[in-house]
Amino acid sequence: MRRLLGALLATATIAATAACGSAGSATGTTAGDAPEPGTTVPGARSVLVSQTAAGGRPSVAATLLETSAQVAAFSRQFRGPGLRLQVQEAVDKLSKTGHVIVGSVVAVGCDRPPGVDVVYGEDTTIRLLPHEVASPLQECLAPVTTVAVAAVPGSD
Repeated sequence: MRRLLGALLATATIAATAACGSAGSATGTTAGDAPEPGTTVPGARSVLVSQTAAGGRPSVAATLLETSAQVAAFSRQFRGPGLRLQVQEAVDKLSKTGHVIVGSVVAVGCDRPPGVDVVYGEDTTIRLLPHEVASPLQECLAPVTTVAVAAVPGSD
């Protein structure tokens, strides 16, 4: 089940990036099988990790973090070992769930989002959407990078 969702995520991401064909045909699903875009992924769990001045580029599209090579490739965008280590620890913690692990940089700025929503995208990819900060800071000395790591249950 884990490999199936991992393959589905990878295929959908590649299909969306290459912009060829429809997501339904690229993933082997039909319009009736595809989840409604913006729908929360049932049973998903997430962890947020943050560090000041760590770099990185925000993206709502989740990256597959199933192997140590995938985690290392994702973590190369961060300056220094601090946030890389936190990401690895979050992946290790969530791997115990038996679900597919994904992650993305959800914010780089003065504020750390209080949480994320794990939702389906229009192209059947998983998206990690940060919650709005209630009282955003107007300025800061250095930006804070916030990464969301999520465990996403597979489908039967």
